[in-house]
Amino acid sequence: MILLGLVITQAITALVYIVLAGGAAPRAGSPALESLKYDGRLLSWCTFATAIICGLAIIIVVKLKRGSKLSDYLGLILPNRRQLFFWLVVLITFIGLSDGISILLGKPTTPEFMVKAYSSLASPWILWVALLVAAPLFEELFFRGFLIKGLSASALRWYGAVIISSVMWAAIHIQYDLYGMGTVLVLGFILGTARIKSGSIILTMLLHSFTNLVATAEVVIHLRNLTG
Repeated sequence: MILLGLVITQAITALVYIVLAGGAAPRAGSPALESLKYDGRLLSWCTFATAIICGLAIIIVVKLKRGSKLSDYLGLILPNRRQLFFWLVVLITFIGLSDGISILLGKPTTPEFMVKAYSSLASPWILWVALLVAAPLFEELFFRGFLIKGLSASALRWYGAVIISSVMWAAIHIQYDLYGMGTVLVLGFILGTARIKSGSIILTMLLHSFTNLVATAEVVIHLRNLTG
């Protein structure tokens, strides 16, 4: 239901964006549609809309569940310093290994989608806020908060919940190629395990935001090297 809401929210947001821009809905395969695919402002709008609307939907659904406490169900608790330090080290190690493997395989460390989306903005601050705040907020609320909690109570147990939620999280990142989606999948395993071990999605929000910070900074460095 939440994923359906995500698709509907993003579709409506895209239509509103096109109307406000004074254009008509582009046809499939048209250059106009291709340009929208890499429109950083549209990406930001969709990310903000999803965080607000779908984030509120998650909170309402949990509130309506009999006997559930919002903070416990979603893991809305602060991590301690040891947990934060440990998982930050794990994440930094993963980022380093991921970039190193990409270089060895001849793969770009900066996805084409992100390079084009960032380049489409004269003032990219809105994309920074979307990637560092809005995206981690919704995605951690749903995938590491809502989904893992619900699936962990089933026969899947916690490890099955981490796997399923990570696969679903990777699957929504269709803007990347299979290699990029595989990287997202492994990151999902790390964030899911961090959520289980710490009981906190505030921790995973911080880790997610840090990952996006590094990824976006790499895009900036890449673009500066191209124009350098």
